[in-house]
Amino acid sequence: MTGLDPLPAGVPPEALTSGGTPVDGLSRNENPRSGIARPGASPYGRSVHNGNSSVREPKQERSRQSFEKAIDATVSLLSERRSDAFTLAEVARLAGVSTGSIYGRVESKTDLIRAAQARETARIREVQRAAFAPEPPADESFEAAVARVIRTLAEVLRAEAPVLSPFMRIGSDDPVVAEEGRLGFLDSVEHFSSALLARREDIRHPDPEQAVSWSFTVVYSVLARWLGLGSAPEAAGEGEWEQILSDLSQMVTAFLARPASA
Repeated sequence: MTGLDPLPAGVPPEALTSGGTPVDGLSRNENPRSGIARPGASPYGRSVHNGNSSVREPKQERSRQSFEKAIDATVSLLSERRSDAFTLAEVARLAGVSTGSIYGRVESKTDLIRAAQARETARIREVQRAAFAPEPPADESFEAAVARVIRTLAEVLRAEAPVLSPFMRIGSDDPVVAEEGRLGFLDSVEHFSSALLARREDIRHPDPEQAVSWSFTVVYSVLARWLGLGSAPEAAGEGEWEQILSDLSQMVTAFLARPASA
């Protein structure tokens, strides 16, 4: 496997470095809910306020259920086609609802996609929270801890890649989708970093936070490339998955545990 390229088309390479232009008083890699800096930066590459409130609330339970079916169909089409190359008529047909019922809730396909992303992002955040929640095994070695954290992130990304991929591509042109994706990405950074920094005493690098941030950037880049989440989908699947996880674990363990240079 060669190169590190998880970025959607049109997003600059510097989007995976820490820092960035301040937005609303926060740098790109700060959590807007707490103002706390998080290692890493989003591959979505943009920072704008997510003000999407264009979904009209249903007046009846039947209307809510119909819209959920439309959201389900939207996610299915996005996952299948890895893009927004479909029409609202196709969504309605797949969902078994009328096009008029969809327009009763949103103004456009763009708003429907944004609503679908908001739901899926919340779901993936919960999936990720649950994945990282279990207590580590007693007497776990540092090498095993690194391997566990990398595998946890990797398996969540692998399971959710069909959903994440189209949103990453759409986000290169839609700042609202980009922002929602950025916030979800920051959750990944936080879970990964917190899990590794829980073993701070085993990290010999003079700047543990910076070292863990770098580790996340490399791990995410390699995984995203393998999963086809970046701007080079033709590179997806290059290399053997288990070997890649093993190599990443050994590399990160060696980097974090190496003694500080004299």
